[in-house]
Amino acid sequence: MSTTRPTLKDIAAYLNLTHPTVSRALAGHASISADTRVRVREAAAKLGYVANSSARMLKRGQSDVVGLLLPDITNEFYAAVAKRLADDCGARQQPLLLSITSDDPERELALVRALLEARPVAIVAALSRSPLPETIALLGQVRCVQFMQRDERLDGPWVSVEASGGARMAMDHLLDLGHRRIGFVGPSPDYAIGQARLRGVSEAYGARGISPDDTLMRLGPADGQFAQAAVEAMLDLPAPPTALYLSSAPISMCGMRAISRRGLSVPDDISVIVAGNAAWYDVWPSGLTSISLPMARLADAASALVADAGLGGDTILAFELVERGSTAPFRVG
Repeated sequence: MSTTRPTLKDIAAYLNLTHPTVSRALAGHASISADTRVRVREAAAKLGYVANSSARMLKRGQSDVVGLLLPDITNEFYAAVAKRLADDCGARQQPLLLSITSDDPERELALVRALLEARPVAIVAALSRSPLPETIALLGQVRCVQFMQRDERLDGPWVSVEASGGARMAMDHLLDLGHRRIGFVGPSPDYAIGQARLRGVSEAYGARGISPDDTLMRLGPADGQFAQAAVEAMLDLPAPPTALYLSSAPISMCGMRAISRRGLSVPDDISVIVAGNAAWYDVWPSGLTSISLPMARLADAASALVADAGLGGDTILAFELVERGSTAPFRVG
């Protein structure tokens, strides 16, 4: 059985057409009748023709490929964004090349080099916390849409959320319900996102002329071990919190585990706000109120910037408060 790929000449011979006619028909050229374009495309599909993207890339200087650089695909937010971008790019017949950096600057550099070899039309990049100078220089050679994280050394559009808005929204909600002893578990202020969330907490308290209790502020790595220990330590205080804001997805899961192991009822014993929009938030008894990223709108904004190189500027969206049953008004005792 022959393994030779069919060519434009094969399609032309099959239909008794000229090579240029077949080429223009597949390109959708207006000079070719609609009937002929249909016949050529049907024949191409029947014969198993695949366009020579390398030749097209040499002619145009770039391919139709879109690169997507993410730190983690197990995170439900990034997984949802990747799926929506893949669907959008697929509708435009643009292959999406996904690369996972694991937030490692050296790996990130190697992956950017590999993506650029494909001559992408654009790269959507959720950069690591400390991209190498070489990475920034390489990304400067292509249309780059920065996603969530931003590096000031790199020009071009940026799609993200208002960094302190989620924490401000969560604390406003709990303060409006009458809570004053509110526990907060969040990222270390060594990171920009940690600083932003602390700013949101301070803004919410400051708007009411009060100050947060430092004993209820637990900051550290956004991992389960830290989160569980932080929540357990606050629950052991002589005056434990009446409400909690668990400000990332890993912190939320392990913080809720600590509450469950203590046998506390939510929201009767303690009100809780979690982060993200995981499926299990809905199935938790009474449901978990959450601060959610607008995943679909963020992905759509990045996709629009890829599709239209004429679009510029930044797109900064707001977090969303999804009210379920885990928060209730403060009750004395």
